[in-house]
Amino acid sequence: MNDYTKVQSGLQLSDELTEYYTVIKNEFEDHIKREIAKEPPEIAPLIEKGLNGGKKLRPVLCRLVSDALGGDTHLAFECGMALELMHSGALIHDDWIDGDKFRRAAPSLWNELGPRTAVLAADLMVATGSLHGAISVEIGKSLASCVRDLSEGAIADFTDKENYSESVYLHRIKRKTAALYSTAAELGALVSPRTELAPNMYKYGECVGIIYQITDDYLDVVNSLVTRTPVGDLALKIPTLPLTKLSKYSQYKEVVNDFMLNGNTEKLLKTVQVEHAQKVFEKLIKPWQDMALNFIDDVPDNREKRLLQQVPVAFANELISADKN
Repeated sequence: MNDYTKVQSGLQLSDELTEYYTVIKNEFEDHIKREIAKEPPEIAPLIEKGLNGGKKLRPVLCRLVSDALGGDTHLAFECGMALELMHSGALIHDDWIDGDKFRRAAPSLWNELGPRTAVLAADLMVATGSLHGAISVEIGKSLASCVRDLSEGAIADFTDKENYSESVYLHRIKRKTAALYSTAAELGALVSPRTELAPNMYKYGECVGIIYQITDDYLDVVNSLVTRTPVGDLALKIPTLPLTKLSKYSQYKEVVNDFMLNGNTEKLLKTVQVEHAQKVFEKLIKPWQDMALNFIDDVPDNREKRLLQQVPVAFANELISADKN
């Protein structure tokens, strides 16, 4: 593994967190299989296909928060399934809108089944997710707010390009990736006896999601630099913080401004050093890691709290690990 792939030493998944993640992920996937088996035979294959793949980090986070607060394990899985269904449905819509023919190295659903069937299947998944999340008014509102945030974030990907700033970027990723993690953590609290901690858990999950998205954007930058070919948001000419913050180095101000104004990546990819991109990235995520830990101060001292303390950067390192495999 190259140096640029190391977020911070010692912050990969620990043995304890790896064991928890593996056990809970397997239990959650068994839960999904049982629930899909209850669906009509003409519907079940569509839902199963739409849910295929993924690390299931958000359902595991929901269960971890629930476990830390003495929550209901079945309801935590129901919330996790609701979130996965609704998010997967949104991704199917995104793939069709963006014209992406592949997802996770497999044909996207619209490419495999045709646009009409795929869009209808996505609508079905969102509706089915709403049914699994119909546990309480608070949980239903949390999930609905998440879907709205995802939609607004997708719109902002392109409408915000003209008025980009650090605050605009953060607001956008809070409505996209961070919304999923914040909702997962909030739902874990809402199925526990400690519902008063739901706002703090929401903010904790938001920090986790922000770190995760900054990491994803950093990988776009570093992979573009290594290959000398724009990938991800660079190819789409969408500015991100791991890129624009490179202007802190005086030698990169001109090429960053050229990208911002003209979408030109050629000079940038020839000029920027990978180690400088890594330093910018690590400085960006540190305050969010510290903030995440502050939001779980009131969680009881137990094994699960220790795992929650590891999650923010450990999840980011999982993303980096997946990128290198």
